[in-house]
Amino acid sequence: MDIFLPRKTQGVIRLVLVAAMLMLISLVSFPETASAAEDDALSIIVSGVEGAMKANVEAILTVPHGMVRDGRVQKNWVRRFARLAEERVKHALQPFGYYNPDIQTHLEKQATGNYHLMIAITPGQPVRIAARHIRLTGPGAEEPQLQQEVAAFPLAPEAVLRHDIYETEKGQLLATALNLGYIDAHYGQHEIRVDPDAGQAEINLELVTGEKHYFGSVTFMGAEDYPEAILRRHLAFAEGQRFDQSRLARTQANFLDTDKFRNVRVVADRNQLETNLVPVTIELDPRPRFQVRSGLGYGTDTGARTSLRFRDQNPFHLGHLFQADMLIAERRQSLTGHYVAPLPDRPGSVLALSIEYERDNIETFESSALSTEASLTESLSQGFKTTYFIKLTRENYQIAQEPSRTTTLVMPGIRLSQRDWSFREPGRVRSGYALQAEVRGSSLNLGSDVSSLQGLLSGNSIMPLFGSSQLILRAEGGTTLQNDFDDLPPSMRFFAGGDQSVRGYGYKSLGPKDAEGNVIGGRHMLVGSIEIETAMSDAWSFALFYDAGNAFDSFSSYEMAQGAGIGIRRYTPIGPIKLDLARQLEDDRDYRLHLGVGFAW
Repeated sequence: MDIFLPRKTQGVIRLVLVAAMLMLISLVSFPETASAAEDDALSIIVSGVEGAMKANVEAILTVPHGMVRDGRVQKNWVRRFARLAEERVKHALQPFGYYNPDIQTHLEKQATGNYHLMIAITPGQPVRIAARHIRLTGPGAEEPQLQQEVAAFPLAPEAVLRHDIYETEKGQLLATALNLGYIDAHYGQHEIRVDPDAGQAEINLELVTGEKHYFGSVTFMGAEDYPEAILRRHLAFAEGQRFDQSRLARTQANFLDTDKFRNVRVVADRNQLETNLVPVTIELDPRPRFQVRSGLGYGTDTGARTSLRFRDQNPFHLGHLFQADMLIAERRQSLTGHYVAPLPDRPGSVLALSIEYERDNIETFESSALSTEASLTESLSQGFKTTYFIKLTRENYQIAQEPSRTTTLVMPGIRLSQRDWSFREPGRVRSGYALQAEVRGSSLNLGSDVSSLQGLLSGNSIMPLFGSSQLILRAEGGTTLQNDFDDLPPSMRFFAGGDQSVRGYGYKSLGPKDAEGNVIGGRHMLVGSIEIETAMSDAWSFALFYDAGNAFDSFSSYEMAQGAGIGIRRYTPIGPIKLDLARQLEDDRDYRLHLGVGFAW
């Protein structure tokens, strides 16, 4: 649904935009009144220390609950608090090595009835390390990585005693031993002897490694319908490999990421040790094999839409996946079948075969295409995936007033992707990113009607900001190398504009035009978006955004279209409802309403 507003209403909308921005700024800029009242009733002023020391002192002097009631300080409580402040401050300075500070406190009552507690600190000389004894004992005493950790322990003689550094490094040394397979590692001795009068401290630390352990046999429970060879693909360890607790957590995540299991429990049974081998039991709770999901919705780009998805989680009892999707919308219809077969002998690798019929009927062009694709996807380190594919497409189309044409394309290509999201709740991302790059091409020598080479790049990122706000970045680009551009079908041309492109403009309404002013698509495309979204409640959010970009034939002819506006988000368990009001910053400076509503059950 595209809504253009009369120019006489634009002044009113400007006022709405300004008011909304001021409301957002007020929500994220002003603290709560209750905490402000407490700060006014009793203010604590610390001087003489800075940085982490001052922060620790202020944290330990937090006003207790109940001392301030109805904006007034309880007289007896505040005097007792002032008397105890000196001892509390001493404890707050000890983690930084200062055991003999000079602390002066002064409680002053104001004419208003409020109080100021002033604390002047002279830290004095810090306690320094006089001697350090760090020992490794047990079968792992000669482990090179542990010896390196001991040698790099930062609290050397003459260094200032820092309890926080000591605890951090002590924990890191033990974690390293556990990750190396010494699951019984523990500290036989761990103490710091402090002589405050002499200003000296002695560290005594002994790590007893115990025997080194390895992963033993693996037993699966609860997924008898799945081949064991397929289940073993998701193991983040191998039998006989040194035991590492983090690999158990990674294994659990691998099973959950398949979306085939409701619950996964990975247990290393140390009570059933086979010599120094640790057996592992994996308890699986599979989801139902067959799933059907239907949906209704509306999008400015597609119009009213209905969808249907059928999914078989375990076809032929082989641990494969089959999925069929149907979409019927005003401007687009599609039917897709997708079959995925994991490779048992190549963990992280899958073969996929898909077939798709797609029909687009928009103002820019009409097109119907039948395509099939075969691909091999391999998982690399740190979440990278590489996909090698070959796609065969036969497309019937008409662009603007050009005659109808039919084009056959045989396109091999490679796709690189990486994604890392953390979720606040299902369907709502807290932070993360997704990146994808693709190179594809066609050649007359391979049976295509046209030779071409294309590169595509896209990225999305969500980062937390101040308060309950987050920054959402989006970018997309593409380029084409082809001499006779007129021979390319719409699926190989670039367009811009719409809900997921440059808001403020119609769906695929941006790009090079023919002599009659019809948008016919471009060789290249570059689009970006910046959005700040602020949560108003658990379900509602407010957004400010700026989009820019266009499709074009050469960089010298690139004209950037720009749109900006405000939006409202309503998050539901089955997906968000989005309403954006965008204004063009170029051309006719029109307003456009973008609406996206999707329900599934």
